[in-house]
Amino acid sequence: MLRAKHLFVLVLTTLIVMIGFGAMGSQSISAQTVKFNSAMHTSKNLTYNGTIKYYVKSDAKKYSSDISYATKKWNKALGKKVFKQTKSMSHSRLVFTGTSKLGRSYAGVAEINSGVIALNTSWMNRYNQQKRRAVVIHELGHTLGTKDLYVYPNAQLRGMFKKQTIMGGNYSTTIKSFDSKLAKWTLRHTRTMSQNEFHHYRANTGLYYQQMLHGRI
Repeated sequence: MLRAKHLFVLVLTTLIVMIGFGAMGSQSISAQTVKFNSAMHTSKNLTYNGTIKYYVKSDAKKYSSDISYATKKWNKALGKKVFKQTKSMSHSRLVFTGTSKLGRSYAGVAEINSGVIALNTSWMNRYNQQKRRAVVIHELGHTLGTKDLYVYPNAQLRGMFKKQTIMGGNYSTTIKSFDSKLAKWTLRHTRTMSQNEFHHYRANTGLYYQQMLHGRI
């Protein structure tokens, strides 16, 4: 039989172990060691000379405050003014447009090659301010070369990404350390398109820029 003293020590030790496991389970991803890899980024980003000049089309003007908020958030997280607004669509690398022609499951999509972020008006008009801003922040993350983390191949990490990260789609407007470090990393591990390559994509009728100009998106 165990003596009372020994039993007390055993119970105390068990509690400490249980508390330790509980703390590990609730640990935020920012405190985890997650190795960035190619499954997290695409092949290119939208920067040119270190910046992404963006234009807000008339059908997205209603979201101007959300776009301004999101670009400022990313600029602060990146530690430099990457996103800069321009009044010329032809001089832009990125165009924001509002559309009702996206699939019902998409609140917004980013098409990197021709430089378009399409915001689904049927969702955006119903969302509150936080969700609208979160959608824009997430889509801007793609222009930096980062993939959607809610489809990450590792199931355990995928679940954590969904709950805790911007690119995991958690509808947060706070760009935490993990997302900012990942964005900086993807910018270094993706390439910027030359002006010739970029204009070639913008002339492609199958991509979003031309579809937008011709009212198909």
